[in-house]
Amino acid sequence: MTQSPAGFDADSIGRWIERRFGISDFDVEVMSVGRSNLTFTILVDGNPRWVLRRPPLGHEGGSAHNVAREGRIMAALNDSDVPVPTVLDIVDDPEVLDVPFVFMDHCPGFPINTPTEWESIPPENRRDCAFGMVDALAAIHSVDVDAVGLSDLRRPGGLIDRQLRRWIGQVEKIAMRETPTIHEVHDVLREAMPDPAGSPVGIAHGDFKPNNMIFAPSGSVNAVVDWELTAIGEVLTDLGYFVAMLTVPEQYTSIWVPRADDGFPTTDELIDRYQEVSGHEVHDVSYYSAFAMWKLACIREGVYTRLATGKMGDLDLDPEEAGAGVEDLARQALDLLERS
Repeated sequence: MTQSPAGFDADSIGRWIERRFGISDFDVEVMSVGRSNLTFTILVDGNPRWVLRRPPLGHEGGSAHNVAREGRIMAALNDSDVPVPTVLDIVDDPEVLDVPFVFMDHCPGFPINTPTEWESIPPENRRDCAFGMVDALAAIHSVDVDAVGLSDLRRPGGLIDRQLRRWIGQVEKIAMRETPTIHEVHDVLREAMPDPAGSPVGIAHGDFKPNNMIFAPSGSVNAVVDWELTAIGEVLTDLGYFVAMLTVPEQYTSIWVPRADDGFPTTDELIDRYQEVSGHEVHDVSYYSAFAMWKLACIREGVYTRLATGKMGDLDLDPEEAGAGVEDLARQALDLLERS
């Protein structure tokens, strides 16, 4: 096999793969997408066979990088209407790797990160592709948490209240620079927070966007991935995040998503589809979108810190580029709140 990338111990993992699957010859590649938990593709005979997902190097940050929790969530959803990768094992054995990891089948298809990937979907299928994303989101929100064995993920209080405390705490714990706008927006969000009793509660993915889904060439959703930020709480936070990506300029999010000019439905059409499929009445979308952009700013500050301190493995990302515009992104949350 080729040289082992940082965070992947080829010798010990190789012995585990041989014991578990009877295969000793493989190659490994670092996935280009993913700036928090580290994700590796394992190839057999040159073809993607498995995916291994582990926490970042030297990770700090609690449940956001708890891959065993993430793997358990995907495994629990395997028999639901939610499309997820097939989890083969969740390994917590220091003789194999110094941190827990999730080992799953490789899911064929591609995420949508660029105009080229979006344009690879036939033009006549693109609106259906977008509505398929909304349908997948509604499927997540319709899961009976108790029936799939995830009731222990419930926490006291509302999701937004918990996450406002959690993310500002993370920023204060790890930030290497001043972030006054993040703190300002936190205070405004707390003051304007909707009553959690008015929102449907269920599984909230926490990072639902086109590059966290795997698509077939036709545009159908093969799998929803990256469940590291999943929690039980107000599900409209997911919808707010999804539609915010269509309105906040890419220069602030650093994430390309298709928009109406690219053949994507409008925000109103997406909300109408969600209401129709989920049965939930949608409200306070601007607030939930603002909360999502603020949380994204906090996450990006964490990515900047981990890159600057060499804790992101072999991902070829410039720390200053990753950290640029974090405060500008937080200001976008203020703009969204003004529309509320």
